[in-house]
Amino acid sequence: MKTIRINRRRALRRLGTSALTTIAAVGLERFAERAFGQEGAIVPSRIDVPAGGIIRTIRGDLDPNTIGGATLMHEHLGSGRAPRNGDSEPNPTTDREWMVQELMIAREKAGLGTLVAAATNIPGPDNAEYLAFLSQRSGVHLVAAAAYYTRPSYPPGTDAIAEEDLAELLVRGAASARLGAFGELGVVNDTADLDAVERKVFRAFGRAQARTNLPIFTHNNYSTGPHVSTEMALRQLDALEAGGASPKSIALGHVCCLFDPMVDVAKRVARRGAFIAFDRVTRQVQWVSDERRIVMLKALLDAGLEHSILLSSDYIGRVNTSVGEVNGYPGPLHARDGGSGYARPLVLFVPQLRKAGIPDETIRRITQDNPRRFLTFVPKG
Repeated sequence: MKTIRINRRRALRRLGTSALTTIAAVGLERFAERAFGQEGAIVPSRIDVPAGGIIRTIRGDLDPNTIGGATLMHEHLGSGRAPRNGDSEPNPTTDREWMVQELMIAREKAGLGTLVAAATNIPGPDNAEYLAFLSQRSGVHLVAAAAYYTRPSYPPGTDAIAEEDLAELLVRGAASARLGAFGELGVVNDTADLDAVERKVFRAFGRAQARTNLPIFTHNNYSTGPHVSTEMALRQLDALEAGGASPKSIALGHVCCLFDPMVDVAKRVARRGAFIAFDRVTRQVQWVSDERRIVMLKALLDAGLEHSILLSSDYIGRVNTSVGEVNGYPGPLHARDGGSGYARPLVLFVPQLRKAGIPDETIRRITQDNPRRFLTFVPKG
């Protein structure tokens, strides 16, 4: 126990004295006590892994049972390049050294072990170099993910490209960028259904998933306008399956942005074998509050679906003011300044789960076991 106590103190010191400490300290202390093992290592629990199953990180293919700590299944780390037109707000994703600090502090103060770095287009090999740099320096495992977010990110002439040819582009792009997942694959905001081209693109990703076995996660347009269908997640799942994707390797994104106390859609997604992504926790404006998300999450637990839940915050390194979001929690935003940074789900949301009576073992499964199961695949080709 002495080693655990030392590491817990070190983690708490990194939080600083901001108002964030008041919110998260008790929950973080308990989280760290359970996350850190002997000599500061984060001890993984064991999950069932198929023969040949791996998690593809940017620095190597790993046995899922050697990966400890919490996993955030949908965040954004940027590209390390300064924006072309400047930026009026501090943006750590344009500064490699700043990003190393952000990830390192999240690892040390909240037991972050792995982060899935989503891209909204298929990047080139330079993105792999950037993520490998961050991972090596910070000690956090990084899984590169990428997909076509919405129509503006589609390749030129997508309307005319054959579905199989599009799938071939995705398979080659995944190899070039060393992807460990496809995501985030999205649809236009405030629309009721996928249009014909979006359906083709989703089916092409389903084909690419079937050819590679890479897991895939989506962007749903819940809470983006009055025209969005509550069944959008199910329609996305339909389109991916139509292309040949396996539900056990699919996570439907932003389900936490559809306030549905009975979680009817989420239950239907889970019962078809796919994962439910509560991947915008702590983002309080324009979407659903964390308090309401916890109501929905508890309803899923009551339905016996804890193994289908994934957690993340879709954080982009700063508050996303372009969509009207504001910092809904007190204290600095960035971890190096004493804020929550990329540890947001762990230091802001997890304590709320405990306060709501959700057991530590359930929280451990949601933050550690479920994302490893989602990311595990047997490579093909």
